Amino acid sequence: MEVREATQSATANRRSARKGGQGFLLTAAERGAIEKRRVLLAAEHFKARGWTVKDVDATKSYDLKLKRGDEKLHVEVEGTTSDDSQVILTRAEVEWQHKFAPDNAHVVVHSIKLDRTVEPATATGGVLHCTSPWTIEDESLTVVSYIHRTGL
Repeated sequence: MEVREATQSATANRRSARKGGQGFLLTAAERGAIEKRRVLLAAEHFKARGWTVKDVDATKSYDLKLKRGDEKLHVEVEGTTSDDSQVILTRAEVEWQHKFAPDNAHVVVHSIKLDRTVEPATATGGVLHCTSPWTIEDESLTVVSYIHRTGL
C-alpha cells in the first residue's frame, strides 16, 4: 500500500474508532449518528454548567471551543458504542491538547446504543465521562502506525 493510501486508511480507521466505537464495521450513517450523539451530550453537559459551546470539529483538531466569562476550554470528544477503556487520538489532537492544557477537557461518551432497524441509523443513550484539565501522559499512549521514509 502506498504511503498516501496508508495515511488515508489510518485516518479513516481513526475516525471510525473515534466516532463509531471499536468496531470498524460501521457504516458512514452509523458513524454519523454516533458523532451527532456524542457532540449533543457533550454540548448539553457544558451548557448546563454555564458554558457557551461552539462546535469547531470541521476546522480544528479538537471538537468544541467553550467560553464562560474570561474562561476558555478546548474539548476533545470521543464517542463509542463500547466501554471507554481506550480511544484513538491523532497526533494533532494530542499536540493541541498539550498546548491547551490546563484549559482543556476530554469527554468520552461510551455505551452509545445504535438502532440499525431504521434508515438512517439513530443513536441513543451513552454515558458521559469528562476529564478536565486533561493531562495526557506519554505512558497512556500506544503507537499504532508509522510512516517510513525509504529515501528512494
